[in-house]
Amino acid sequence: MQACLTAVGVAAAMLIALSAWSADAMSQAAPAEGTARYFIPDAAASRVVTVANEGGAAAGIVILTEAVAVKETGPKDTIANFGEVYAFSPAFIAVHRDQPTQITLWNLQPDDYHDFMLEDRPGHALMHLRLEPLSKTSYVYTFHREGLFSFRCAVHQPEMSGQILVLPPR
Repeated sequence: MQACLTAVGVAAAMLIALSAWSADAMSQAAPAEGTARYFIPDAAASRVVTVANEGGAAAGIVILTEAVAVKETGPKDTIANFGEVYAFSPAFIAVHRDQPTQITLWNLQPDDYHDFMLEDRPGHALMHLRLEPLSKTSYVYTFHREGLFSFRCAVHQPEMSGQILVLPPR
Protein backbone atom coordinates (compact mmCIF):
# COMPACT_ATOMS: atom_id res chain seq x y z
CA MET A 1 0.00 0.00 0.00
CA GLN A 2 2.80 2.44 0.91
CA ALA A 3 4.59 1.68 -2.38
CA CYS A 4 1.37 2.47 -4.28
CA LEU A 5 0.96 5.77 -2.39
CA THR A 6 4.60 6.64 -3.10
CA ALA A 7 4.13 5.94 -6.80
CA VAL A 8 0.98 8.08 -6.88
CA GLY A 9 2.84 10.88 -5.07
CA VAL A 10 5.75 10.73 -7.50
CA ALA A 11 3.39 10.77 -10.49
CA ALA A 12 1.49 13.74 -9.05
CA ALA A 13 4.73 15.63 -8.42
CA MET A 14 5.84 14.95 -11.99
CA LEU A 15 2.56 16.26 -13.43
CA ILE A 16 2.68 19.39 -11.30
CA ALA A 17 6.28 20.06 -12.27
CA LEU A 18 5.64 19.49 -15.96
CA SER A 19 2.70 21.87 -15.98
CA ALA A 20 4.70 24.49 -14.05
CA TRP A 21 7.72 24.27 -16.35
CA SER A 22 7.31 27.12 -18.80
CA ALA A 23 7.90 26.76 -22.51
CA ASP A 24 10.25 29.74 -22.30
CA ALA A 25 12.54 27.99 -19.85
CA MET A 26 12.55 24.81 -21.90
CA SER A 27 13.46 26.63 -25.11
CA GLN A 28 16.34 28.75 -23.82
CA ALA A 29 19.14 28.74 -26.33
CA ALA A 30 22.49 27.29 -25.39
CA PRO A 31 25.26 29.80 -24.79
CA ALA A 32 27.42 30.62 -27.80
CA GLU A 33 30.54 28.48 -28.11
CA GLY A 34 33.13 29.57 -25.56
CA THR A 35 30.75 31.76 -23.54
CA ALA A 36 29.23 29.15 -21.21
CA ARG A 37 30.05 29.51 -17.53
CA TYR A 38 30.51 26.20 -15.72
CA PHE A 39 30.30 26.10 -11.92
CA ILE A 40 29.37 24.07 -8.87
CA PRO A 41 27.01 25.52 -6.21
CA ASP A 42 28.21 28.71 -4.52
CA ALA A 43 27.53 29.52 -0.85
CA ALA A 44 23.92 30.56 -1.47
CA ALA A 45 23.12 27.52 -3.65
CA SER A 46 24.82 25.23 -1.11
CA ARG A 47 21.95 25.91 1.27
CA VAL A 48 19.84 23.98 -1.24
CA VAL A 49 22.36 21.38 -2.46
CA THR A 50 25.98 20.70 -1.62
CA VAL A 51 28.22 19.05 -4.17
CA ALA A 52 31.50 17.34 -3.36
CA ASN A 53 34.07 15.52 -5.50
CA GLU A 54 33.98 12.54 -3.16
CA GLY A 55 32.59 11.44 0.16
CA GLY A 56 30.53 8.85 1.90
CA ALA A 57 27.62 8.48 -0.50
CA ALA A 58 24.74 6.44 0.90
CA ALA A 59 23.35 5.81 -2.59
CA GLY A 60 24.43 6.11 -6.20
CA ILE A 61 22.98 6.43 -9.67
CA VAL A 62 24.35 6.65 -13.22
CA ILE A 63 22.70 9.01 -15.70
CA LEU A 64 23.59 8.37 -19.34
CA THR A 65 23.46 10.66 -22.35
CA GLU A 66 21.54 8.85 -25.04
CA ALA A 67 21.54 9.48 -28.79
CA VAL A 68 17.93 9.13 -29.92
CA ALA A 69 18.44 10.35 -33.50
CA VAL A 70 21.81 11.47 -34.83
CA LYS A 71 23.08 12.38 -38.29
CA GLU A 72 25.33 9.31 -38.50
CA THR A 73 22.50 6.79 -38.00
CA GLY A 74 19.26 8.69 -38.70
CA PRO A 75 16.40 8.30 -39.22
CA LYS A 76 16.87 10.90 -41.94
CA ASP A 77 13.31 12.31 -41.73
CA THR A 78 13.67 12.86 -37.99
CA ILE A 79 17.00 14.61 -38.45
CA ALA A 80 15.53 16.79 -41.23
CA ASN A 81 12.54 17.81 -39.06
CA PHE A 82 14.10 18.05 -35.59
CA GLY A 83 17.87 17.97 -35.92
CA GLU A 84 19.84 15.63 -33.71
CA VAL A 85 17.89 14.43 -30.67
CA TYR A 86 19.47 13.39 -27.36
CA ALA A 87 18.10 12.42 -23.94
CA PHE A 88 19.20 11.71 -20.39
CA SER A 89 18.49 8.19 -19.14
CA PRO A 90 16.98 7.90 -16.65
CA ALA A 91 15.24 11.23 -16.94
CA PHE A 92 13.74 10.98 -13.44
CA ILE A 93 15.35 9.98 -10.15
CA ALA A 94 14.33 10.22 -6.51
CA VAL A 95 16.70 10.86 -3.60
CA HIS A 96 16.23 11.61 0.09
CA ARG A 97 16.90 14.95 1.74
CA ASP A 98 20.26 15.09 3.56
CA GLN A 99 21.32 11.71 2.12
CA PRO A 100 24.60 11.99 0.16
CA THR A 101 24.02 10.48 -3.27
CA GLN A 102 26.71 9.95 -5.89
CA ILE A 103 25.44 10.89 -9.33
CA THR A 104 27.70 9.83 -12.20
CA LEU A 105 27.06 11.33 -15.63
CA TRP A 106 28.26 9.32 -18.63
CA ASN A 107 28.53 11.14 -21.95
CA LEU A 108 28.42 8.19 -24.35
CA GLN A 109 28.79 10.25 -27.55
CA PRO A 110 32.26 10.20 -29.13
CA ASP A 111 31.86 13.53 -30.93
CA ASP A 112 29.29 15.57 -28.99
CA TYR A 113 29.62 17.77 -25.94
CA HIS A 114 26.78 17.92 -23.46
CA ASP A 115 26.32 19.77 -20.22
CA PHE A 116 24.41 19.25 -16.99
CA MET A 117 22.57 22.20 -15.52
CA LEU A 118 20.75 21.67 -12.21
CA GLU A 119 17.97 24.16 -11.46
CA ASP A 120 15.74 24.70 -8.45
CA ARG A 121 13.32 26.71 -10.60
CA PRO A 122 13.22 27.53 -14.32
CA GLY A 123 16.12 29.76 -15.26
CA HIS A 124 17.85 29.58 -11.84
CA ALA A 125 20.88 27.31 -12.13
CA LEU A 126 22.44 25.88 -8.99
CA MET A 127 25.29 24.34 -10.97
CA HIS A 128 26.43 23.88 -14.56
CA LEU A 129 28.92 21.21 -15.69
CA ARG A 130 30.48 20.52 -19.08
CA LEU A 131 30.37 16.85 -20.14
CA GLU A 132 33.24 16.03 -22.48
CA PRO A 133 32.71 13.37 -25.20
CA LEU A 134 33.18 9.81 -23.90
CA SER A 135 33.55 10.93 -20.30
CA LYS A 136 32.33 10.06 -16.81
CA THR A 137 31.75 12.87 -14.32
CA SER A 138 30.90 12.04 -10.69
CA TYR A 139 29.91 14.21 -7.75
CA VAL A 140 28.27 13.50 -4.41
CA TYR A 141 25.07 15.56 -4.12
CA THR A 142 23.34 16.26 -0.81
CA PHE A 143 20.01 18.03 -1.19
CA HIS A 144 18.95 20.06 1.84
CA ARG A 145 15.47 20.93 0.61
CA GLU A 146 12.64 18.64 -0.46
CA GLY A 147 10.94 19.22 -3.78
CA LEU A 148 11.36 18.78 -7.49
CA PHE A 149 14.57 19.93 -9.20
CA SER A 150 15.11 20.03 -12.95
CA PHE A 151 18.26 19.18 -14.84
CA ARG A 152 18.96 19.75 -18.50
CA CYS A 153 21.55 19.94 -21.20
CA ALA A 154 21.48 23.58 -22.30
CA VAL A 155 23.02 22.57 -25.64
CA HIS A 156 20.18 20.19 -26.62
CA GLN A 157 16.87 21.71 -25.63
CA PRO A 158 14.03 21.05 -25.17
CA GLU A 159 14.39 17.26 -25.34
CA MET A 160 17.42 16.62 -23.13
CA SER A 161 16.08 17.22 -19.64
CA GLY A 162 15.07 15.43 -16.48
CA GLN A 163 14.02 15.79 -12.86
CA ILE A 164 15.20 14.89 -9.38
CA LEU A 165 12.54 14.45 -6.71
CA VAL A 166 13.90 15.05 -3.22
CA LEU A 167 11.90 13.09 -0.67
CA PRO A 168 11.83 13.47 3.14
CA PRO A 169 14.67 11.80 5.05
CA ARG A 170 14.37 8.07 5.68
